[in-house]
Amino acid sequence: MFERVTLQGAGPRALGAVMLTLLLAGCSSTQLAYRQLDWALVWWVEDYIPLDDVQEARLESQINSLLEWHCRHELPRYAAWLEDVNTLSSSPPLHVADVERLQAGLFQAIDRLTQRIHPTATALLGSLSNDQVAALDRAMAEGQRERREEFLGDTPAAQLEKREERTRERAERWLGSVNANQRQTIKTWNRNRGKQTEIWLEGRGRWQAALLQSLQNRSSPGFPDRIEYLLTHSSDVRGETYQTMFEESRAAMTQLIVDLINQSTPQQRAHLEDEIEELQADFEALACRSGDKTPATAGA
Repeated sequence: MFERVTLQGAGPRALGAVMLTLLLAGCSSTQLAYRQLDWALVWWVEDYIPLDDVQEARLESQINSLLEWHCRHELPRYAAWLEDVNTLSSSPPLHVADVERLQAGLFQAIDRLTQRIHPTATALLGSLSNDQVAALDRAMAEGQRERREEFLGDTPAAQLEKREERTRERAERWLGSVNANQRQTIKTWNRNRGKQTEIWLEGRGRWQAALLQSLQNRSSPGFPDRIEYLLTHSSDVRGETYQTMFEESRAAMTQLIVDLINQSTPQQRAHLEDEIEELQADFEALACRSGDKTPATAGA
């Protein structure tokens, strides 16, 4: 329902996006997904880079430390954020400023993860061999080809229809079946997105090229700073066209959320409340207790 966290570059910052995507997807198996994040994240990295035994063991240890911090400090924040979402969405009218504040909280969570992940990402990337860098290059290029085929392979009309269907399905995940007014709102919003997908893919490719260029000098003293810049200023790396598109897209998504909530029925808001409360309960059950080093098991 709220702006989807997307993996906008096949790079280390995406670890944060992967984690938040799993946690905010609202699936009924949130607790199971969270408890499997340690190996799932290693598996995801190995999808791009074939790690040796030493790299894999080091990465697993660092991810476990990351998850200990995350369950202790971040999960309680997520539960509180969801309480805010529930309060604002349950009593329309919802206002643009309300959603902007909620979105800001979500992006702040990504930024905190990015800062926490940066040392692990730098250490891993700095340890890569030439063969591993070449494998990463091939994996990212293949990923770009697959995404171009998936999102741009059809006719413009078919692309538009698929994007509208994806947006409607995400809305229905949180609200249940959308009504006629909401369907029209989604259709209008979708038709105003222009070349958003093309710009996203171009920016993604630019970021990947910058990462690969940095990896050519991974033994240099400035390498950690360069990786930190790629992670924390990724929009700058993707270019002005991307930055403009991102700001316009974020504003449009904000308005879409406002319109859908304000057009919602009491039954839809009850459905949304149930979904939020279920996810909130998952976060509260998973949050580390004082003195614990692993997520709580209550409600598993």
